[in-house]
Amino acid sequence: MNEIGRLELIRESLIAVVNEMRANVIRSSYSSIIYEGHDFSCALTTADGRLLAQGDADNPIHIFAVPYSTIELVKRFAGDIHDGDIFLQNDPYTGGTHLNDVLMLYPVFHEGRLALFAATRCHWGDVGGMTPGSLSGRVTDIYQEGMRIEPTRICERGRMNEPFLQLLFNNMRIPEERRGDFNTMLGASRKAAQHIARLFKRFGGNAFLDAIEELISRSEAVMRERISQLPDGTYRAETYLDSNGHSPDPLAVRLKLTVAGDRLIADFTGSSPQTSGPTNVGPAMALNAVASLAKSYLDPQTPVNHGSFNPIEVINPPGSFLNATLPAPCGGMVECRAVMIAAMVSALGQAVPEKLIGDLKGGANHVYISGPRTSRAGGSPGLFLLYEYPAGGTGATKEGDGNHVVRAFPEGDFNVVQAAEIAEMQCPVRIEHYGLREDSAGDGEHRGGCGMRRDVRVLEDGASLSVLADHAVIPPFGVAGGRSGAANRFVVIRDGEVIQPSSVPGKVGGFKLRAGDIVRMESSGGGGYGDPVRRNPDDVARDIALGYLGQERAREVYGVVLTPSGTVDAAVTDGERKRVAALRHQVALARAAKDDLDAARRWIGLSKAQAVRLGVEPGDLIELVNPHGAAALRGWVRISDDPGPNDALALDLGPMGHAVLGTQPGHTVEFRKLGPALQ
Repeated sequence: MNEIGRLELIRESLIAVVNEMRANVIRSSYSSIIYEGHDFSCALTTADGRLLAQGDADNPIHIFAVPYSTIELVKRFAGDIHDGDIFLQNDPYTGGTHLNDVLMLYPVFHEGRLALFAATRCHWGDVGGMTPGSLSGRVTDIYQEGMRIEPTRICERGRMNEPFLQLLFNNMRIPEERRGDFNTMLGASRKAAQHIARLFKRFGGNAFLDAIEELISRSEAVMRERISQLPDGTYRAETYLDSNGHSPDPLAVRLKLTVAGDRLIADFTGSSPQTSGPTNVGPAMALNAVASLAKSYLDPQTPVNHGSFNPIEVINPPGSFLNATLPAPCGGMVECRAVMIAAMVSALGQAVPEKLIGDLKGGANHVYISGPRTSRAGGSPGLFLLYEYPAGGTGATKEGDGNHVVRAFPEGDFNVVQAAEIAEMQCPVRIEHYGLREDSAGDGEHRGGCGMRRDVRVLEDGASLSVLADHAVIPPFGVAGGRSGAANRFVVIRDGEVIQPSSVPGKVGGFKLRAGDIVRMESSGGGGYGDPVRRNPDDVARDIALGYLGQERAREVYGVVLTPSGTVDAAVTDGERKRVAALRHQVALARAAKDDLDAARRWIGLSKAQAVRLGVEPGDLIELVNPHGAAALRGWVRISDDPGPNDALALDLGPMGHAVLGTQPGHTVEFRKLGPALQ
């Protein structure tokens, strides 16, 4: 066998070990979020913590953070890691994701030397905290989110620290599930260690380790070569999270992405400060987001290892919500990562515009329904905990439409939602509606995918609802002139009346439910690609026939009108498309000395006359469509006392705003209103 063939065999053998770990977790776990939802991941790292192997189905949210955690552990226990030791960690500030994602690191030794780590990260359904499920949109510090585990040795030289484990499990809801999932992780890790021992024997110890270094080196070379093909330059992007859960103020992500030869430098300086709400994240997630997007865009075919990360540098000052410090809660880790992914889509998409894609639903859409379960509901009495995580539509691309209600490239292979049969068997609920959400897809020449609507009826009193989601106010953006997908929406229907469970959309903490209440989850559609009036009218007619799109919206946005028989009325459609295009607002851009920014918002200044012509009020959310295809520049309207000229539609925009849009003073862009100001 030649050297390349031998390296491929070793690489595939390592991936096979990870895939068997996954199979063992699925078959033996106790929590439905793991065995049904697949919210877990497995990996192998080198002895110094570099990522070595993952499976095709593993979640990059989990896996790309494992090296940070492992490197931190190696530093803390330098020279004091022994055969038979086992470590746990979920602390966001030392490389964790959020507290529910518990990482087990299992050292693997060869001939008395630490050789590798087997890593398993599982989402535990509850880790304590102020609300069942531990994730809530209304927490104020990390102590309300559950048990925080810094890198901790829970087994020393084969002797398990049972008092510590008892302390953990006794402070978590449904402790028998937590214990069962812990044992699942332990069993998968032990089996991985056995397989790795066989690989050492098969390939020879030093030769096997040398091959691992060569695999990492080759991956690095591929990534550097792909980066070097990009045009050198600096690309800027700006995206927003809805809020911190306690006020209507958004959180801004400001990214300066530099391509310099074979290096990629992502600088998040200027993003909003950390908050007292759950929309923060620890230091591992910035590289996680940047590397996930770079790998997906530039080198999607080859397996992942640490070499793909080496050409990437991240600048992310501590104290922002993207690199939070104690005691900032970090339950909304997925939401924070998603908005960094969105910024990368826009920034890197300026360098490779053919790969631009509309934005996604904005995060995990954590929905917890919990309460007492009596024997009337089936099963044994106790606490029930239903965790829903509704997927949304994916973004459209230059090549075609987005997909309906599926996981997207940054999310891994966990399921789109809890299986109805499992939910109804384990909890006193009934799934009364589950289907696509009409008119949720982002409009465009290629439309985004539709989100879902799911109605869950609660059958017993005493339950509560917690939600942690984003894009419930600021919708997923479109690209290349495409429009936004519908925003996420989470409401309670009681006696036929729609009730908002929180004053801050998408952020709910322990809202009391009654028997008969319906929790309605409506997830976002993906952002569109391209001008909607350029979409093939027959495709619009098909979307109407399939229930993706209503006829009123088809006429309003696409300019498509159907005959009574359901075919396209070509003559009327031609006139409607011209009318739709003529109604758009075009504004000229001037240059301001500086951008009108605060910690939360970009302000777009208008005169009274301009506001009237554009149909906006103070505080309205608007966007300026990027003429080069990347994500639109979003901001909030500030109206001056100056009445202004009646016929001039010129906006002052600072240097950063022009950089995001790729415009110069005098350029004209489309102005769109997205939504009203929050009260």
